Amino acid sequence: MSDERTILIAMDGSEHADHAFTYYKDNLYKEKDALIIVYCAEYKSLNNPQAVTMVSIDPALVTNLLMEEEKEINKIAAKFEALVKDHQMKGKLIRVGGEPGPGICKVALEQNADFIITGSRGLGKVRRTFLGSVSDYVVHHAHVPVLVCRNKS
Repeated sequence: MSDERTILIAMDGSEHADHAFTYYKDNLYKEKDALIIVYCAEYKSLNNPQAVTMVSIDPALVTNLLMEEEKEINKIAAKFEALVKDHQMKGKLIRVGGEPGPGICKVALEQNADFIITGSRGLGKVRRTFLGSVSDYVVHHAHVPVLVCRNKS
């Protein structure tokens, strides 16, 4: 049996995702691990109803909004890549588009992940029911064990 493991960590730039990475680093990390950080770009500014209305009036706005989102996404991606490098871990970043839950599960399957680590925003039952929860989706749809790291703060 090999000591090598493929660990997938779902990251979104939030403090909850940072906590999940820190928990892994401090408690679970092994030198032979291959770390895969999955970042799902959601293009938040395009999900704003006001932006959608403005886009129909000024198509150039779409380009500007996408460029701004891409800058932010690249900043977050650079942060994750720096974390891996700073801690001298073997790993890579994979960006996926669309809904985060299905994207995380798909990458885990494609990369033969041994387990998934994700943060939790700590939504209450009502908000989780209406808004959905990425961690809840992953727990119920992943083909491998999932560790949900709840931040104490």
